[in-house]
Amino acid sequence: MRTLATQMRLRRLLRTQADYQRRLAVEREARPLAIAASARLLQLLQDVRDTWDRESRGADLAGIRPYVQRSFATMQASAAGVARPGADVKRLGAELREAGVPLVFFLRGLDDFAAPVLAELAGQGLARSA
Repeated sequence: MRTLATQMRLRRLLRTQADYQRRLAVEREARPLAIAASARLLQLLQDVRDTWDRESRGADLAGIRPYVQRSFATMQASAAGVARPGADVKRLGAELREAGVPLVFFLRGLDDFAAPVLAELAGQGLARSA
């Protein structure tokens, strides 16, 4: 399975989040920037989701999809929270990264797995060999 495009978009999301977090830390009037940051992060996350859907289409990943979907949901909640008045941007950024960074490595690992390993991870029985 190939997830290179998903990894690339996810890494772009994480870089953008880090950039916004740095800018929000020094911005005097952070509210307009926080709203813009939230909208941009949600847009980038939708790009990640769309790419994942395209790359994983047809693959039997029933045991793996819930992990990916939970990671996406956590990142979405964190990105949306940035726009709320009085939001703890530092905490929300940490939550987004805590979901996103392991997902990058997970996706990278999927690229290295052979079909039997993916089947095992998905909870399917392996064919008996000699």
